[in-house]
Amino acid sequence: MIVRPDWRRWTIIAAVVGVALLIVGVATMLVAQSNESRNVQQEVELSHRRRALLQTVLSEHQDMETGQRGYLLSGQRSFLEPYDDARRHISDSLDELERLPAPPGARANMALLRRLSKQKLAFATRTIALRRKGDVTQAQSAVSAGEGKMVMDQIRAEIGRQRTAEEQRLARVAAQSRLAQDRLQINSFLLLGTLTLLLFLAGLVILHTLRARKRAFERLDDISRRRQAILDGAMDAIFILNPSGSIEATNRAATRIYGYSFQDMLRRDIGMLFADPPPNGQVAAYLRSMRLVEGEAGHMQEIIGRRSDGTVFPTDVAVTAVSLRDGIHYVAVARDISEHRRAERMKAEFVASVSHELRTPLTSISGSLGLLIGGAGGTLPEKAQRLIMIARDNAERLVRLINDILDIEKIDSGRMTFANRYVDLAVILREALQSNQGYADKYGVMLHMQSLPEAAFVWADPDRLMQVFANLISNAVKFSPVGEAVEIVIRSEHGRHRISICDKGRGIDAAFRSRIFSRFAQADSSDSREKSGTGLGLSIVREIVTRLGGAVSFDSEPGEGTQFHVDLPAAQPDEAEGSVDRLLICERNIQLAGQMADALADTGLACDVVNSTAQAMKAAQERRYRVILVDSNLPSGGGIALVRSLRQIDGLETVPILMISADNRHGGIEAEALRIVDWLQKPLPLDRLVTAVGHLLAGERRTELPHILHVDDDPDVLRLVAAALEGQAELVSVDSIGTARAALTVGSFDLAILDLGLADGSGLDLLPDLRRPGALSVPVIIFSAQDADPDVAATVEAYLTKSRTPIERLTATVQHLWQQAGPGMGT
Repeated sequence: MIVRPDWRRWTIIAAVVGVALLIVGVATMLVAQSNESRNVQQEVELSHRRRALLQTVLSEHQDMETGQRGYLLSGQRSFLEPYDDARRHISDSLDELERLPAPPGARANMALLRRLSKQKLAFATRTIALRRKGDVTQAQSAVSAGEGKMVMDQIRAEIGRQRTAEEQRLARVAAQSRLAQDRLQINSFLLLGTLTLLLFLAGLVILHTLRARKRAFERLDDISRRRQAILDGAMDAIFILNPSGSIEATNRAATRIYGYSFQDMLRRDIGMLFADPPPNGQVAAYLRSMRLVEGEAGHMQEIIGRRSDGTVFPTDVAVTAVSLRDGIHYVAVARDISEHRRAERMKAEFVASVSHELRTPLTSISGSLGLLIGGAGGTLPEKAQRLIMIARDNAERLVRLINDILDIEKIDSGRMTFANRYVDLAVILREALQSNQGYADKYGVMLHMQSLPEAAFVWADPDRLMQVFANLISNAVKFSPVGEAVEIVIRSEHGRHRISICDKGRGIDAAFRSRIFSRFAQADSSDSREKSGTGLGLSIVREIVTRLGGAVSFDSEPGEGTQFHVDLPAAQPDEAEGSVDRLLICERNIQLAGQMADALADTGLACDVVNSTAQAMKAAQERRYRVILVDSNLPSGGGIALVRSLRQIDGLETVPILMISADNRHGGIEAEALRIVDWLQKPLPLDRLVTAVGHLLAGERRTELPHILHVDDDPDVLRLVAAALEGQAELVSVDSIGTARAALTVGSFDLAILDLGLADGSGLDLLPDLRRPGALSVPVIIFSAQDADPDVAATVEAYLTKSRTPIERLTATVQHLWQQAGPGMGT
């Protein structure tokens, strides 16, 4: 998203600031003009005052001169009155004139004027004194001499100069004032023009902003309408939730899916839409616990919803966070997955049907051909032997194709299961070489394995790992020239084991390398015809290795061959794991747990002791145990909850578990479903504990034949298994649940082999008959065309898929379970 500067906003701010500054400037100039006018007015008044005082001084001197002359001519004292008044006021007028502010040079002029005034006063006083003495002639002679007139003329001239200077100064002040006013007027016009321009520009910007705002509102309205159209057009229900879990907004799909109107849901807790509404406040607490952050991936959960009519249906609910003005809110998107569940069921039913209808006959064909090749039907002519081998190879090819397609389906649906345990790579690679030797011989290719490192263990499902190596080895064989060898190399470094399968074939084209692990990938269309492949194998290999915590890679040079590398994390089983049986004791009473561990250790057993459910789960995931002892009164859910969790761990589905309880209740149906082999009641005698564990670990070879019930609706499979177990077991073969139950009522069995897809039900329906309360449970082997389901596998001793299991493995599993059975079993 590109962030553009908000130039309109900054333009308006600049205009407002400019207008404010201009107003301040205009106000400042007005204040200055006012001060200037006041100063000019003061100067004018002062000038008038000075000129008036100068005129007064001149008038007073003239009055003094007039009184002097009248007295001299008439001798009458009445003429002396103007003289006396002037004499009294001249000095005051001059003092007042000197006190007024004066321009530079005015002080000297005033001194000259005062001196002249004194001279005039002295002359008048002297002549009047002569006249009073009666010396008229001398007085007149003094006047006639012109001394008084000369001084008076100087006074007039000086006052005239000062008045002229004052008038000139006043003219200059007036001129400066007019100039200042002109400048102020110009500046005012400039400022007002600028202010007008700014206001005009601001108006334009505001007008543009208003138009832009209108357009923005129109766009916002359009976006809002578009978004509302998207929301209303969505097939999923969308809710806006506040932090308390209340519904603030929703779309039309929500009303359609749940059957409530918008007003019915507004401000209601979203828990009202759950099949099992939670208590008030629980939704809010749950939202807070998710700690969702805006912009990050949300939380997905399946929730059973309830419509307004009370019907329930499954939903996938995705919750994300969104930050609004009033805080964090949540967007919940609920999708009705009823149709998806129905499609999944149909798909599962179809896969089960395909598995049963294809795998079962192929198992019979491949197994029967294998028995014939092994000599079960006697010695065959060489030509017949070759034909049977061709038939078996093509049957196995078809089985591999079906298995690949079904594996892809399980990968897509997330149902591919793993029964991990410690696996010795040397052992499994030897088995892989042996199982592919015949295939290599057919292509004229040799298989060589370099010397194997000791104790190269990985934590993996051996069957899945065998599937990986078989696929890579068969690919290397197919693309190797006749007479060449496929090399298998193991290198161990940095906590990982690298298994490399190297061929000397033509290599992998550069254009094909980027999609080599894609489904149905073939270098060209001729590969599938020439090398008989579907292009699914490497995709399945990568998925399996990734699920095992590893990685698959390859190196290839055209014309020089290819090396596929499988990197798996190295596992470090306990040094004594192969020779010493290890038990896990889960007992909350620390003292009792220590006593149990000491008693079992005296018999040569290794014990790990934990005191909580969390510790037990951690230990079970890190180590393999032959037997697990569980206290029924463990904290955080109790012993049954722990057993339920343990049975979900790969490799612990069949590990014997003993429950230690303070009461005589034995857990009922749930405990039976979890296959708890025995309940030991507290207070627990330690010798009884040792005996019970010893019976579970007893491995004495049993020579009697087991009595086995085999249930399968395919007669060919029944005959095949009967032929394979001939001489190894007493077998009762039945083709339905009804006949199986009839057989159970008339006899007892040491082992049961069950198919799942029977004409009158599922083989699992027989489990309650095989595990009746008060009677010894019969070990069960599932031998079915359906792939292993974790929940089903956890309830039986072994789960074998027909198309993946050679008949020899079935017989080996029967013998293993028979020899592992306790001494109380058997008829």
